[in-house]
Amino acid sequence: MKMKSLSAAAISISIFLFLFLSCSSSQTSELFPYGSYSYRSFNFLGELVGEGTLYINEPDSNGVTGNWHIRKVRECSNCGAQFGSGILIGSVENDTLRVNLNPNDVEIDTELIGEFGSGSFDGAWKWLNQEGFGYSGTFKASRQ
Repeated sequence: MKMKSLSAAAISISIFLFLFLSCSSSQTSELFPYGSYSYRSFNFLGELVGEGTLYINEPDSNGVTGNWHIRKVRECSNCGAQFGSGILIGSVENDTLRVNLNPNDVEIDTELIGEFGSGSFDGAWKWLNQEGFGYSGTFKASRQ
């Protein structure tokens, strides 16, 4: 009799753990930042300088890839190479996403670093040349 009780308890615990882990892993995949985002960038004065779309593919381990298209809204000589279109690569660590908009250009680095959550990806962009000189601003991206 005691053996049946132990078996029933073990089965109940196994079912509970399976359901608990299933629910928590599906929640994590919902929060992961892949998909299409409406993107807006601002210069250091807070003026809108660019808007467009970022598309982040489903992640491979902690790395992400995707593409982007951003049009210039106002003249901005100190906003770097964030206008036009191209591919992107990046990485995820905790709730922070780092994206390089110019991974194939060794002379120009335009990087987005931000927090993701609740359907958004917001943070700072920075543009640096090989000498380490550059500019920065902010951006807001909302899942479409």
